[in-house]
Amino acid sequence: MDIFVTVMLVAMLLLVVILGAAIFVQQSGSLRELKDKLQSVEDEARNRKNPDTLRRERVAVLDPLLMLETQLSSRDPLLLSEEELGLIISSRERIMTISQQLRALNDWIGPPYDLEWVEYLERLPRMKALYLSADIAQGEASPLT
Repeated sequence: MDIFVTVMLVAMLLLVVILGAAIFVQQSGSLRELKDKLQSVEDEARNRKNPDTLRRERVAVLDPLLMLETQLSSRDPLLLSEEELGLIISSRERIMTISQQLRALNDWIGPPYDLEWVEYLERLPRMKALYLSADIAQGEASPLT
């Protein structure tokens, strides 16, 4: 009888251990799925840009252009250098991309807060004149504005 009770106790203990392990495996799988879902939501939120962040980024792109305008006004050159022309072209592309992203987010406010590239270029008259003359001199058919 003692052996029977001992075997039953060991069997019940073994059953409790197996059930505990099964519950642990099931719970860890559920937690892993939950963690993956949360990670995907965080990644999606990180990829989706905040309109205020886009506007700050646009200001950071415009600052070098404003500095270039002041330099051009003080130096009064006849032509833009390759670096200056590259800065203008890259800034133009980035500003146009930011404008498209703001429209895609349905957060385009319009003037005076959100301006198009052409409107920004109008506010930089010396740079605009040199930029347009550089494009005419090169004979490119690419759109400027």
